[in-house]
Amino acid sequence: MKSKKNYYALAFICEDQPGIVMKVSRILLDNNFNIEDSSSTLLEGIFSMILIVSLEETMSSLQIKKAFAPLVESLKLSLSVRKLNSVKHEKADSSNQRYIISVYGSDKPGIVYNITKVLAYKNINIVDLQTKVIGDETNPVYMMILEILLPVSIDSNWEKDLYDISKQLNININIKHVDSYEM
Repeated sequence: MKSKKNYYALAFICEDQPGIVMKVSRILLDNNFNIEDSSSTLLEGIFSMILIVSLEETMSSLQIKKAFAPLVESLKLSLSVRKLNSVKHEKADSSNQRYIISVYGSDKPGIVYNITKVLAYKNINIVDLQTKVIGDETNPVYMMILEILLPVSIDSNWEKDLYDISKQLNININIKHVDSYEM
């Protein structure tokens, strides 16, 4: 009989340096964890990583933190641990369509809020979001890339509503349908 897996969400934040992922994954391996899903990024010199991990046996959050204690100390690492009741593995669902939305324009407050407000009101799920300020101090350009998942029943005006907001904010927006094989 197959035993039930225990799932945990782990979040790591520290100043960037080579070898962080290797050191974290070594501790996971030494403690019999399996990495189910992960995302990491570098933001202004700060490394951040979120992992969904599984384990056949049960460990408390305190036990997991204790396993990472030497790394927390040596890297001045911030670690957050959360036990998950269950994990919904993402499956390719042909009824839901993926799109990539790219936004570019003069850096100003409100771009993220206004774009995501349209998506939220249309019940469109954001599955990935990246933002950066590019250019220089005299001509900063705000860039945002969103990966979205459309619900099966969607208002056909969702794209028009985004283009209307982009005109109001004086920003450029590009919307591209993505086939699952492109991901």
